[in-house]
Order: sequence, then C-alpha cells, then structure tokens
Amino acid sequence: MTSLQAVIFDMDGLMFDTETIYYHSNQKAADALGLDFDYSVYEEFIGASDADFFEGMHKRWNDPLVVNRFIESSQATLKEAMRNDTIGVKKGLPELLRYLESEGVQRIVASSSERKLVELLLERTGIRPYIQDIVAGDEVEKAKPHPEIFLKAWGKTGCPKENVWILEDSLNGIRAAHSAGIRCLMVPDLIPPNKEAKEKAYAVHEDLTDVLSFFKGFNK
Repeated sequence: MTSLQAVIFDMDGLMFDTETIYYHSNQKAADALGLDFDYSVYEEFIGASDADFFEGMHKRWNDPLVVNRFIESSQATLKEAMRNDTIGVKKGLPELLRYLESEGVQRIVASSSERKLVELLLERTGIRPYIQDIVAGDEVEKAKPHPEIFLKAWGKTGCPKENVWILEDSLNGIRAAHSAGIRCLMVPDLIPPNKEAKEKAYAVHEDLTDVLSFFKGFNK
C-alpha cells in the first residue's frame, strides 16, 4: 500500500516567485548590450540549468566576448536582486511545509539553481528550517529534463518511489520527473501546461494550497 513519505520540491517558480527576477536581470543586460533578447527567448530555458542557458546564448549570438559580458552583467544584477529585493513566497507554501512536517513527511529541494543561491533564498524567506536536504544544479552532471537531479533527491529519502511525490512548475521539470519514474504534480507558474505536461504530470493544480488539500485527502 502506498503512502506519502517524501515530497521533492522544485524551487524557482514553484516555491518562490523568482522567474520574473531572472528574466528582468537577463533583459536588462541584453538591452544594455543591444542584443536580440526577449521573453520568448528566456521562456525556452525555464527549468533548465544556468550552464544550459549560457550555452544557448553562445549558440544564439556566436560572439564569446559579447556573451560573456551578457552573462557577467546579468549575474551581477541577479545577485543584487536576490540579496535586496523582496522574494515572493508562493501561495500555500508555508502551510504545505508545516503540514508535511507535522505528518513526518520528508521535504527535499531539487533545484536547477546553484547551491549558494538555493541556500540564500531559503534563508531569506525563512523556509530553510522546513527543508531537510537539498540537491542543487551544480551538484549534478546533467540538468533537467534529464532525471539525474530527481533520482539523486529520491535516493536521499530511502523511500520507495511510489511513496514519493515531486512538485514542479516547468515542462523540463515534468519531463525529468517522468523520466525518473516518480509521480509529479504540476503547479504552473509563467507558462500554462501544454498537452505533454498534462500527459506526464499526475495532475495539475492551481497553487500549493490545492496541493495541500490533495495531500490531506491522500493520507486519509
């Protein structure tokens, strides 16, 4: 019989409203350099690692000097924003984490972002005490949609896959969870679910409050 023993959380766009900050940091750097960049370009890399995004920009512009200036500028702007701007916590996240903690359910973050950034955001938002472990993008060789990060996070739980759930907002994350063979609930952020996302996710929920209701019903 299956039970709820562990939940693996994506971070950007799922726990925190950070995708907009990432986009604006990239757009500001691109505008300053006169580069052809807009939201449709950024959208292609939502859920991907920084390394994959940077590789994509090198392929797009084929000018190492300019791309490196873009990367340095956008990273500097991003770091400043993450340290000083208000980080929006997604609706229902605190309540969901408190419930999982009260039920003895393990809570792990599996994020494509670097470990330092994950730790910074968890600390700044007061969420860190609820998280038992982290797997970050710079701690795996292959980024989502490859399943490595989720398989590594699952390995930390010591639980059967049927007792573990993944929470994701992006298509790349949904693909990674599906390839890992672990059930995934999608909570869309900037991009509504397409046909593939709906097929590969166990269910699509409007927000984390809905996920909390689902888990409460699941454990009855």
